[in-house]
Amino acid sequence: MNNIYEATKLIGDTYSEQIKNQSPEVIKYLVHKLKHTFGVSYEIMNIFYAEKDLYSSFSDTEKELVELSGILHDLGRFYQHSDGHILDNHIFNHGKYAVDLLSKIERFNNPILLFAIESHNGLAINYDNPFYKQLSEQDKYTAMQIAKLLRDADKLENIKFFIYNGMPALVADNDKGTLSDSVKEALKNHKQVDYKIIQTKSDRVTNGLSWINDIYFDSTKKIIKDIGFIEKGIQVAKLYGATEQDCEFLKEVLVI
Repeated sequence: MNNIYEATKLIGDTYSEQIKNQSPEVIKYLVHKLKHTFGVSYEIMNIFYAEKDLYSSFSDTEKELVELSGILHDLGRFYQHSDGHILDNHIFNHGKYAVDLLSKIERFNNPILLFAIESHNGLAINYDNPFYKQLSEQDKYTAMQIAKLLRDADKLENIKFFIYNGMPALVADNDKGTLSDSVKEALKNHKQVDYKIIQTKSDRVTNGLSWINDIYFDSTKKIIKDIGFIEKGIQVAKLYGATEQDCEFLKEVLVI
């Protein structure tokens, strides 16, 4: 059977099984994750096609791995619930969970694919990953590029969701307030903002905005610029407590 078909079927079957007899909270989450999965599947191939030199350098087998990574990257998300509630990201690593499942399926037990999926949801790509370290130098290049494509596509799909469904969706249950010093320091160093240092609602918005510091491809950057993600996000940060000085700081450091 075709690997793309089998991957799509695996996601559909998993969704159908996991959504049975669930709470409204879990159902809403699983529906969103199914939509997100196929959004990322579209975005990764869109970015890949736009990066013409990279696309033309990949074999058909490698191109299939790009597509498979988009379809399968969030398999673990469909298991991220217990007793009618969504499990916190800090205690459930959905990338690792997906890899544990996929490594037991022969057609998907490919170290390049598993490396990309396990690497998609961290603050940075982990090149000490055992799947990566076992690869040849040529395969390491392929794996690195697929991991970058997947990270770009995942963030881009989320960014589009926030733009078209309301940036306040970025805001967690923190109190309104100005930007924290630790958040500012991360942004000065052009890093993603870690959830662990978030203190205020404006920090949480800035956490989302900091995704631009982990974007690899020019085609992704162009889309993010065109939809005005940074400008809209800064306005939302202001709504939730960022001062005028904070906003000027964000305009200065959030450059893509």
